[in-house]
Amino acid sequence: MKKLLSSLFILLIVSVCAVAQERTITGTVTDSQDGSPLPGVSIKIKGTTVGTQTGPNGTYSIKAPSSAVLVFTYIGYASKEITVGTSNVISTSLSLDTKQLGEVVVTALGIKREKKSLGYSVQNVDGDEIVSSREPNIVNALAGKVAGVQINNSGGQAGSSSRITIRGNTSINGNNEPLFVIDGIPVDNSTNRGISENTESALFNGYGSNRAIDIDPNIIESISVLKGASASALYGSRGAFGVILITTKKGEKDLNRRFPKVSFSSNASFDNAITDGYQTSYLQGSLGLYKSGLPVELGGYAETGATQTSASWGPHKDSVSQNVINAIGMPKIIDPRKEFYRTGTVYNNSISLSGGGDKSSYIVSYSNLSQNGIVPNNTFKKNSFTANFTSNLSKNFTTSTSVSYINSVNHRFSEGNGARSFTYGLNFAPISFDIKEAYEKYGNLAWTANNNYTTGFNNPFWIVNNNSLPSVVDRMIISNELNYQILPWLKLTNRVGLDSYTDQQSERININTISVPNGRMFEAAIKQRQINNDLILSADKKINDDLSFTALLGNNINDRLYARRTIRGLDLSVPGYYDITNAETVQSYQLDSRRRLIGLYAAGSLDYKEYLFLNLTARNDWSSTLPKKNNSFFYPSASVGFVFSDLLGLSNNKYFSYGKLRLSYAQAGNDADPYLVYQTYSQANPSDGTRGEIIFPYNGINGFLLSNVLANSDLTPEKVTETEIGTDLRFFRNRLGIEFSYYDKVSKDQILLQEVASSGGYSDKVINGGEVSNRGVELVVTATPVKSKNFTWDILLNYAKNNYKLKSLAEGIDNIFLGGFSTPQIRVDKKYGYGVIWGQGYKTNSDGKLLIDDDGYPILSDELGPIGNVTPDWTGGIRNTFTYKGLSLSTLFDIKQGGDILNLDLYYSTYYGTAKVTEQRNTTKVWDGIRESDGKANTIPVLQDQSYFQNFYSYVDQNFVEDGSFVKLREITLSYSLPKSLIQKSPFESVSFSVTGRNLWIKSDFSYLDPEGSLLGDTNSQGLYHAITPGTRGWTFGLNVKF
Repeated sequence: MKKLLSSLFILLIVSVCAVAQERTITGTVTDSQDGSPLPGVSIKIKGTTVGTQTGPNGTYSIKAPSSAVLVFTYIGYASKEITVGTSNVISTSLSLDTKQLGEVVVTALGIKREKKSLGYSVQNVDGDEIVSSREPNIVNALAGKVAGVQINNSGGQAGSSSRITIRGNTSINGNNEPLFVIDGIPVDNSTNRGISENTESALFNGYGSNRAIDIDPNIIESISVLKGASASALYGSRGAFGVILITTKKGEKDLNRRFPKVSFSSNASFDNAITDGYQTSYLQGSLGLYKSGLPVELGGYAETGATQTSASWGPHKDSVSQNVINAIGMPKIIDPRKEFYRTGTVYNNSISLSGGGDKSSYIVSYSNLSQNGIVPNNTFKKNSFTANFTSNLSKNFTTSTSVSYINSVNHRFSEGNGARSFTYGLNFAPISFDIKEAYEKYGNLAWTANNNYTTGFNNPFWIVNNNSLPSVVDRMIISNELNYQILPWLKLTNRVGLDSYTDQQSERININTISVPNGRMFEAAIKQRQINNDLILSADKKINDDLSFTALLGNNINDRLYARRTIRGLDLSVPGYYDITNAETVQSYQLDSRRRLIGLYAAGSLDYKEYLFLNLTARNDWSSTLPKKNNSFFYPSASVGFVFSDLLGLSNNKYFSYGKLRLSYAQAGNDADPYLVYQTYSQANPSDGTRGEIIFPYNGINGFLLSNVLANSDLTPEKVTETEIGTDLRFFRNRLGIEFSYYDKVSKDQILLQEVASSGGYSDKVINGGEVSNRGVELVVTATPVKSKNFTWDILLNYAKNNYKLKSLAEGIDNIFLGGFSTPQIRVDKKYGYGVIWGQGYKTNSDGKLLIDDDGYPILSDELGPIGNVTPDWTGGIRNTFTYKGLSLSTLFDIKQGGDILNLDLYYSTYYGTAKVTEQRNTTKVWDGIRESDGKANTIPVLQDQSYFQNFYSYVDQNFVEDGSFVKLREITLSYSLPKSLIQKSPFESVSFSVTGRNLWIKSDFSYLDPEGSLLGDTNSQGLYHAITPGTRGWTFGLNVKF
């Protein structure tokens, strides 16, 4: 292996072609209007492939003979040609090309097109913006940057999952996340839900990583977000919820370089937990009396009358009785949250080599990420290797190949509802019990007096040193593209890709874990494989001076495999020994899922005088997950782009630079999950609910049960129809830009489960029924208020508002459970819509005022009902970038307005007395409302004592629904590039330093300050905040070198 790697690197270094003895030409390229330098300008020797680009300061260097003609090109500017002649210095300026104004974007199937030719919305994010966010997960790196995109993360553990949606939730029960595509190849972004694949298990374990975390940000050139059905129509049913198109970096052909171009970056991050929201005044105990968490023989003490240890209803820290002080001294005050969470670190190092000759180019990249989370022993480590090669095999035949290998190792711990969750005990631990000392000095399993309090919690330090949820992922992403130019205007392309990985997951629960006292273990081997092939015939021809067209015909084959093998071991014999032979009872499970999608598609575009564009697409898919009679579904799209500023001759106007109208209409399908059409069987483990389950095989006999879900052999795909209108405007020579979009998206024939009478042997049946709509607006504003030779101020603002409406549900379905508990829960409700928080509330009159009883307490509602909604009113982001010579300062504010949070942490911490609100204990409160008995305003005070909080307040779900609105300083980055004059005699091409802060400022009314985070990970049930690792704020220091 070492010899192979050595040979490969030697080959890369010596493969650069020799160059002739030409003169070196240098110079600077600037903007003709204000003289500012233009980085990234392409300079090529006309008639050859030899070229280079300007650096950050607009400077370049190229070798060329005297007879050569240099061609300068830059997106949005008119190109210029200059003959070299006898000069060694050629500096020039470029002017805006009002006809071109040509931002090039990557569209469906990786096709690059000028943005002005599109009839739908596409938003780009540069790869440098992804890297500068310093997020290990690229999904989080998109937060606040794209209008209409919403990011939800599952918590602050290293390796946590994140969820992304575009323009709201389209499918009630389906996965609403967009398709991820890398260089034209679909890749998996699923979240393998630990050992069990059901939502209920996440209430007790939380979620692992979403697989987009495998993608190395350092190799990303750009990300295009295809939002609407028209933009993603060519991807068929897989693009129904939008597409995230990732373009990776490619090698540069530069014959002026004798050695490969080397880029190196190194970053170190330091993060701290956000632990606001807990009271720091009252000690453990009850009724104002102290009761220690240690037994008497270990120095504990309990005042007479104190009944609770695992609660903070003891005395105020300044009012500890003399009896307690005499017995054990003044209790030590320490915040258990701050004692437990550590400073998390992330070290990320990346190096790449790139280069090329006349007929080929390459880039080879390696990246290492090592993250130690804020939770002790929580780690995420990733090694990524990527190689991209392109080659001109002949005049008409080109090929490109990409190979990526990723290895990641994640050690995390159970979160959520359950005593084995470290967060469950930590969030409610008193300030007077030193959990670290209790574990290290006394070996406490729990933080209660008898050390094995079965209704209490394990000591968090004991949990993270005895239990774990490790995961090891090995992933390969391989693609190859072959292009054959049949005629100057006709090309044949075949693009094939493989995305394959294994995920070795475990759950290790040691003996003496509360709720699992005998211990247990799981081992799961998960394999995901996806093969994709596109065969495309494309044409690009100019008919006459006014009219040109492009067209393509294509075939797509997509095959996906999911396989899981699980071994479950119950009742361990030896503590801490996680071998299946150490288990008294062993069970095994197998799950295999395979699906295939075959599609035929066509697209055509007409361009009239470069101001009127018509785009048409059509696709037909055949899905293996649908019954044969319904497995074929067709969907078309049409869009128009009209650059009216060119037609009206406004392009050279001083105040109005550009104007465009766009209109699109599209349909898309969404097929079903596998095995909903025919009945399936699974291994039987029946239970009567009282005497435990019978585990098969039993006495050597195996048993299987027919699924309790009745399949549907008449199932049809969900159908999404979307209309979009918008306008793109530019003012003041493109210094101000406005992009506005309005969309109306309707999804019919929702695939749902309907409850049926159990007398038929089934609990639910699969049906088509239900219609939802998402209507919304998106606004993107770009501005450059100041632009001079040395200083530039750029602004990017985005805003999105989506209105979700549940138009109908199938007959007999009034609501659909999304997540949570029997009460409270998050559901879809026929009357109240999507994302409804359902639970116990207060009774009100017709004017919405609280009804109060004669004792001064609010009256509870007679029935459970809607008490909130998790859907935000609107989202937005504001980025400011200030650049002065080599110094750059960038800030990103991320905004979410509305969207309620069901804060069950607040519920439990209120009951146990650790919530900030309980500092009001033993004071009186007059509830604002009217007395039900006489209709008069309430004036009766109630005492807020321990009984009030535990027996009244904490049992009303409505008290724990909080506003999830926030404004975050998501990112602030200061970077500095050394001037060329300092490094011109060194081997370095550029050297830059950066400092990035994340979440340094947050404004919200949420009890724990940071409302981001959802226990149920990537599911449709967002807004459930319960026993998850808190978010973080931190700093990153970076170095980037190129030579």
